[in-house]
Amino acid sequence: MQPGMHEHDSREDLEILQLVVAGTAAETGSDFFRALVKNLAATLGTLGAWVTEYLPEEQKLRALAMWLKGNFVEHYEYRIAGTACQRVVENRTLIHIPERLIELFPRDDDLVPLQAVSYLGAPLLDTDGSVIGHISVLDDKPMPRDERAISLFQIFAARATAEHRRIRVEEEVRAHEEQLSTLLETTMDAILVLDDQLRVVRINRAASRLFGCTAEDMVGEGLHEFLMKDSAAHVVAFARTLGSQPPERQQCWVSQDFVARRWDHSVFPAEATLSRFENRGRVFFTLILRNIDERMEAQKQIQFLTQEAEYLREAVRDLPGQGDLLGRSDCMQAVFDAIQQVAPTETTVLITGETGTGKELVARSIHRASGRAKKPLVLVNCAAVPANLMESEFFGHERGAFTGAATRREGRFSMADGGTIFLDEVGELPLELQSKLLRVLQEGEFEPLGSAHAVKVSVRVLAATNRDLKRMVADSKFREDLYFRLNVFPIHVPPLRERGRDVEHIAGAFVQRFARRMGKRVDLLTDDQRKQLRAYDWPGNVRELQNVIERAMILTNGGPLRLDRAMAGFTSLPSSVPAAASPAGALPDPGRVMTLRELEGVERANILRALECCGGRVSGEAGAARLLGMPPSTLSSRIKALKIQRSPA
Repeated sequence: MQPGMHEHDSREDLEILQLVVAGTAAETGSDFFRALVKNLAATLGTLGAWVTEYLPEEQKLRALAMWLKGNFVEHYEYRIAGTACQRVVENRTLIHIPERLIELFPRDDDLVPLQAVSYLGAPLLDTDGSVIGHISVLDDKPMPRDERAISLFQIFAARATAEHRRIRVEEEVRAHEEQLSTLLETTMDAILVLDDQLRVVRINRAASRLFGCTAEDMVGEGLHEFLMKDSAAHVVAFARTLGSQPPERQQCWVSQDFVARRWDHSVFPAEATLSRFENRGRVFFTLILRNIDERMEAQKQIQFLTQEAEYLREAVRDLPGQGDLLGRSDCMQAVFDAIQQVAPTETTVLITGETGTGKELVARSIHRASGRAKKPLVLVNCAAVPANLMESEFFGHERGAFTGAATRREGRFSMADGGTIFLDEVGELPLELQSKLLRVLQEGEFEPLGSAHAVKVSVRVLAATNRDLKRMVADSKFREDLYFRLNVFPIHVPPLRERGRDVEHIAGAFVQRFARRMGKRVDLLTDDQRKQLRAYDWPGNVRELQNVIERAMILTNGGPLRLDRAMAGFTSLPSSVPAAASPAGALPDPGRVMTLRELEGVERANILRALECCGGRVSGEAGAARLLGMPPSTLSSRIKALKIQRSPA
């Protein structure tokens, strides 16, 4: 501030204000702020002036306009920390520093090149009191306090605040309009805005698509051009009725006999809502239309598909194969009959059989043919769940029930409520959990870990095991009362070696499945291959057969299936393990069909070499079963069948 400003009288102040108004009245936005800071610096006689917007997340001020040493500074922003402006923003008040500015703010590197001495700044506040920016002046001379000059500065600040607020409101309105426009244009329903004469004044893109014309075609046209006569009359009647309703009830549903007409004069059934609103004293209506032709067609299609699905479900229930289960032998027909008999009931079923016979498939077939088919089938492998987590896995737990229980968890029985739970390898259940399972079977309830409240469930239990539960009961390893609860309706799945020619049919099905999956063409099974399949005793049952066929398909590149090599297991051993020789001391000829004795000889030699490589271990990551690519139980069965002696690992 110049010392001479103390001599200004009221007339001179008025002239200055008139200059301020004249210099900014014709401008808005950035031009307004540029004119404002230039006039402010000239009026107060300072080195510079600037007005900013505040960026609170970044703790920065960004200049909307900055006049310094006779020029505009473009694209200037700075952090407020360590500056005089920080006090203005944080205290939300005018700050006047008459001298020694650099000494007071040594961290502000911009002050030294300007040789700044004095500063005056004021915040720009929004209507809620929050800081939206600031205005300030800077000089290279002392700036003694002058109340008239400060009043003039505050007038400039008020002008800057008003324009800043106007711009923010304008931006908010623009953003709101963009949101509404996006909502209007992206909705799937056709939207027509009508005037009080029901002429179209605006439509969205969906309306253009629905009526098959452009906005220019529709705007200005009467609604009767796009509705059949009776439908247009309904809308006119509803529009009159809405005018007599209170504002909160000025909308209605238009549904009866409502038919719309496209630009090409084709028609479609529609449903619509009509609402009334006023804007600047004028009455408008919004008509929202939806073509229900597609929905009616979709409903018909859904009804048809539902009926078709039910028909197919009934047909599948009558098939002898019961889904993925295949077999024509008498013993499998007995299994299929048992499934059909027990599936519609709520009876607990115990499915027994060797490993790999398809006990899970039996359980799935029972569930699919039961009244619970639309509810979940929850599978639990009792042997795969760690003993210390088994109770939580079955019945769930509350938060904090044990170390690590950070959240509440639902158990498998809760997940199966209304459906079926399949307990595979149920013989592996520890005794302490067997009593809780018995309670679920008897009373239909259980208590989650950490809870004192019982949970009621409706769950059908299907159990399976390859163990002799009767012997386990005699050895006190399985509860007798639980055994009788599970063994209400037993189904025994026969091993593959007792199913006669089923092995041929199942092998053929596997060949087709893997051929489709791998995109290969192979010949049908030969008579010798069928004999070879029937001659083998399949200790791993259907699962082992599936593995053999998959290996054979990998080895085959068109032509005959390489079943002999797959059954001999030549590809199972890694390169570090020498392949077994035939009894004659040479590798078998891939083109020659081997006899059963030769196959057993090669298999025996391969197993011995695998055991030798693995130190006699059968299971585990470093076990022979993993090396040979077969389940440990299958390998153990083969070791026993081939009478292989091995040293303990």
